[in-house]
Amino acid sequence: MARKSADGDEEKVSLEHLLKDSKNPLILGHQNADPDAVCSMIAFARLYKTLNPDGTPQLAADDTSRLSNQVLRIFEPEMKVSRTPESGHDLLILLDTNSRFQLGPTLQNITENPSKTIVIDHHEPNPKIDQIAEHQIVREDKSSTCEIMVKIYSDLGVKIDANTANLLLTGMIFDTRRFFYADSETLAAAIELIEAGAEYEKCVRSLLIRPDRSERIARLKAAGRVKVHLIGDWILATSKINAYEASACRGLIDLGADVAIVGGSPAKDIVRFSSRSTRDFFEKTGVSLGSDVMEQLGQIIEGEGGGHANAAGANGKKNFEKAMSRSVELIKGAVEEKTSSDGSST
Repeated sequence: MARKSADGDEEKVSLEHLLKDSKNPLILGHQNADPDAVCSMIAFARLYKTLNPDGTPQLAADDTSRLSNQVLRIFEPEMKVSRTPESGHDLLILLDTNSRFQLGPTLQNITENPSKTIVIDHHEPNPKIDQIAEHQIVREDKSSTCEIMVKIYSDLGVKIDANTANLLLTGMIFDTRRFFYADSETLAAAIELIEAGAEYEKCVRSLLIRPDRSERIARLKAAGRVKVHLIGDWILATSKINAYEASACRGLIDLGADVAIVGGSPAKDIVRFSSRSTRDFFEKTGVSLGSDVMEQLGQIIEGEGGGHANAAGANGKKNFEKAMSRSVELIKGAVEEKTSSDGSST
């Protein structure tokens, strides 16, 4: 398999060979797996079963999100995603993640053999990814891992059935915010799924959910503890809670922040950060939360970080306060450096 791009015949043959040779593949998603992760995991398992009907794939994630559980109830009520997979897998597939820390404490120490590990992901590349997997399908230009899966099905000549089409379209709708972040290739993939039998309205409805009481409380606590930092014309909001960090970030953006960073340390040896920014912030500053902020924070907290330009996170073990302070410095420094280099101002 080619080591970087999803394009090319060399990779097509290698992926098919790996799947046909495997008897017990383990398919993993990131901690608190969202609909893009869960739906792409199921789609990959079905692709594997088509190529290798006698194989037995396992699906695992260190918890799945409440929204993902709702999607499963609607489309795949019999499907189970385990938190404690059985041992003995002969192939490891990481979907929607490119870092073992993103797998969460339950699965991050799972035995890895880079020659028998595949990463399929659309986030900014992890600099250490070669230590994890020799086989990589990393397309940061794609809107979602589910969109990459549509391409993989096509490359391998496998037809997408209606149930799988519903899952892949749901994952795409989720990660693109109903195609707010989409290009012509994303829309073409969505049309392909609808032609394969996906029901757009049903997919959208599956993602409609009111945050539960604990999540709403976490958002309110984050707002109550917020610190506001002014960087030129930009508003950076930081806060601390020990649950629902990503949701709290989205809430702070909705309240008016251009950038939000929320961190927490819910238990000993667990430190988490989540970040979000507006599209306007990235387009005008060029600051990527993944490569400019969370990768560095991951090192400070003795873990790993990364993600997208507008949405990224880091998971580690210690130094929460130091990392929170450093996150503000990193944002400020990146804004000043990038905007001064192109002659614009903040």
